[in-house]
Amino acid sequence: MSCGRDTKPPSPQPSPVPRFLLPTMFPCGGSSVEVVSRLMKRLEEAKGLVPDPEGASSRDVPTKFDEIKEKMERLREVLWKFKGKEETAMDKLAHVFRHVDELVRLARSETESQLQQFNSKLDEIVKNIDFKIADLEAKPMDSSGEQDSNAEEEEEDFPLERQIQESPAWAHLVLVVDSFETQLKLCLFCLTVFPANAVLKKRLLIHWWMGEGIAKSSEDGKKCFDQLVSKGLIITIKKKHCDKVHNFSIQSWIRWLLITVAKSNAFLEYDQDGRPSNDYSRSRRACLRLQKPPIGDDAEHRLLTVYNVNKRNVEFEPTWLVNKGEMTTMQLGRWKDSDQKHHIEVKNDEFLKGLDNCKSLRYMSLRGVSRVETLPDSIGKLSKLVVLDLRACHNLEKLPEAIGSAKKLQYLDVSDCFLLDKMPKSIDNLSDLEVLKGFLLISDPSDEHVCHLDHLAKLTKLRKLSITIGSRIAEKELEKVGELKTLTTLIITWAVVTTKKEDSHSTGGAEAPSQEKKQQGTDDVIEKPQLPHPPEQKPSTSDVPYKIADPGSKAVTFGADATPKKVQPISDHQAPPTADGQASGAKQLTKTGTKKTAADRFLLDPAKVTLPSTIKRLDLRCFTEEEFPQWISPSKLPKLKKLYLRGGMLRSLGEGRGWTVEVLRLRFLDDLDHPSWEKLTSSFPRLRVVEKFNCGKRSSSHKELSHWPCNNEVLWFKKDAKKIAEDEPKAINSPPPESD
Repeated sequence: MSCGRDTKPPSPQPSPVPRFLLPTMFPCGGSSVEVVSRLMKRLEEAKGLVPDPEGASSRDVPTKFDEIKEKMERLREVLWKFKGKEETAMDKLAHVFRHVDELVRLARSETESQLQQFNSKLDEIVKNIDFKIADLEAKPMDSSGEQDSNAEEEEEDFPLERQIQESPAWAHLVLVVDSFETQLKLCLFCLTVFPANAVLKKRLLIHWWMGEGIAKSSEDGKKCFDQLVSKGLIITIKKKHCDKVHNFSIQSWIRWLLITVAKSNAFLEYDQDGRPSNDYSRSRRACLRLQKPPIGDDAEHRLLTVYNVNKRNVEFEPTWLVNKGEMTTMQLGRWKDSDQKHHIEVKNDEFLKGLDNCKSLRYMSLRGVSRVETLPDSIGKLSKLVVLDLRACHNLEKLPEAIGSAKKLQYLDVSDCFLLDKMPKSIDNLSDLEVLKGFLLISDPSDEHVCHLDHLAKLTKLRKLSITIGSRIAEKELEKVGELKTLTTLIITWAVVTTKKEDSHSTGGAEAPSQEKKQQGTDDVIEKPQLPHPPEQKPSTSDVPYKIADPGSKAVTFGADATPKKVQPISDHQAPPTADGQASGAKQLTKTGTKKTAADRFLLDPAKVTLPSTIKRLDLRCFTEEEFPQWISPSKLPKLKKLYLRGGMLRSLGEGRGWTVEVLRLRFLDDLDHPSWEKLTSSFPRLRVVEKFNCGKRSSSHKELSHWPCNNEVLWFKKDAKKIAEDEPKAINSPPPESD
């Protein structure tokens, strides 16, 4: 029985009997790992038949049996990890089988002369085994049997998993998976593209299913995902502060099980190491891996999916999309959500010229791809496009107005695209849009040539929205946010804060000039800052018209004519800056320009800001005021369950009482001067999770904040507090050690 790792595809005209079976009477079909396991049992049989006659030559026989057994164990380990050159290995093992069969025949004879032949036979076995170990340990092999100088991630080898795949139950498991309904099987087969034990994003997988039409919608995809969880086929990974599942992984042996079934269903082709191959002549799915070019060009017009597994430099001819009329899924960007340093680069965006030929395209991802400056107008001709992921395309300068013609679009992500200077007006035509990330507010609200926040009120299906405020004058648009009646999740990031002392009376959160600048008397000058890249990716230096800013001083200029301002870090992984470090040799603004910027602060009337009452999660990042915003209160947000405050100038959490918030996350609030834990829990009586990370460092109540009963992971859980209270009633009142 094959263990599921039969690495050589069947020949179109197979021989009735494998040629390595012809010289021996002992059956050695299956993978090399199985063969070695059975061979070891055969050796044990031979050893048990050997008598113990007197004589110096016979005393070496047991020792050589032990030596062979040790080498066989090592051989099995090596074969398990490096499964290249399978045919050569099987030829060598056939020789070993013949020698072992001869040993058994000799052992059954009791003549001294025949027993003396054991040494020579054993020496031959050792010789063949040594060859195989030395050959395999050099380097892992790729699908063609060549040594791969850029070896990809190797799977860990676990003895228990090996026993499962070698057991008689393996064939039954294969049949069980193959008997699943078609939709569930196709959902499972998509998992085989990724390395075993890799942490994957639930959203990423559902978008692929939607792209290929396996799932009809995101809700349908979630139901399929829940089925995989209920059957124990994937391992869910929850964030400590959240009950929902956003990430998951798959065990190595289950992945091999799925590969076995996926191959028989022609879902994908795989190499000897179980990695997706570039051969799509049968599967209609091409996986880009390392530097190997895809094969099967004669079937290009039948391609359903192009998926970038590990390729860093993606190169396509300008005409490569011309014959992709049946392609539904194009994932050229990164899938490693946890590895934000994973950098993908294209030569230029010429390869997108033929996009209008992709009439069937439903899912397109360029996440984290550099050197894409704009999308062609033909994006509007993709009448079936559902998901468009452009996150962290750091060279993207413009979204075409034609994007509003992609009427089926449900998911659009343009966050972390720092060179974008406006949102095309046509976005308000995307009537099916449910998720919009990275919506930029920078223009004057009276500008008729861009999409403004109140225009999104037409999108009656919009559930999740993230906004980046890139200018003070555009902040006034928040007065219209209440018109978005269907929102359940709202994320607002302030990308600018004033730094002049003239503004301090109005901003409350303005940073004072650095001591060094005070001494130099440059208090009335703002230097033009540079545009930083987020921590996950650095741009290609040849194409970027700016230098990388000092990571301790995040500054952003949105658009060609936008007023440059100092920003708090948008990243959740860095604390707010504490210095004014600016780029040398930059243009400067006069004090007049500075005063105009300060005057802009009065454009927003907080009394007119009313958030949608449907919001369940509110996330404010780099808020520029010291006082808690007046437009956020328990009475205005009766359904709010999650409140996240990250970075910025906040000194308090307001005086509101009766919050329905259950999860409160506070990160990088250096100026937070909140009262005691008792007052916090009285204001937020329904809290079950609190996170406090890097807060209050510059406040007078830092010591009191450090006494919040958070654990070493800066978290507090209500269930833990109850347990402690039951076990040790006084323990919860004892201040824990500082964790930040």
